[in-house]
This record gives sequence, structure tokens and C-alpha cells, in this order.
Amino acid sequence: MEPYTTNTDLMQLLAKRIRAYRLAARISQQEMAEESGVSKSTICRFEQGQNVNLTLGNFISLLRVVGQEQRIEELLPELPVPPMALKQIEKLIPKRVRRTKHD
Repeated sequence: MEPYTTNTDLMQLLAKRIRAYRLAARISQQEMAEESGVSKSTICRFEQGQNVNLTLGNFISLLRVVGQEQRIEELLPELPVPPMALKQIEKLIPKRVRRTKHD
């Protein structure tokens, strides 16, 4: 994946991908609007890169229509260790090692 430097770049990438998934599913913008509850004009502007402020709720609704809502888990997977557990583990890790003459 290319490095995307701005939020607009990322939103435009997501818009292109939503459009590609919609077309692959052979769903019109009107059908997507009816199924998602997002207006056709919002979908049209989003896919054209003109509306980069689509709400997260609307974006998830579009993902549902193309059957990709489960992929959100890949975007932000659960942390392998909860932050509070990390704090406890860090307390147990010595900050430095001291050697005595007997070591």
C-alpha cells in the first residue's frame, strides 16, 4: 500500500474501493442508497472524491451493503495485551541490572 499522507488521500482511496466493491456486486448507486439509508447524492459525491467528510456511520452502512463490514476488525484489531496489563508487566521489568562481585 502506498503511503497516504493526508486524511483526504485516505478517504479518496476508501471511496475508490467502495465504488469498486459496489460495481463488482453489480449494485447501482440508487440500490446502495436504498439499502444503506445513505442518500444517492452523498454516495455519488463520495465515490467522486468530492465528499471526504462522510460520517463513520454512513461508511459502515456502505460497507454492509457490499458485505465488507466484518473487515473493520482488520483495520483495528484487538490489542494482543490490554494496556493495563502492559503497565503491570512493565513494573516487573527491571530498569537496569546491577551486578555484585559475586555474580
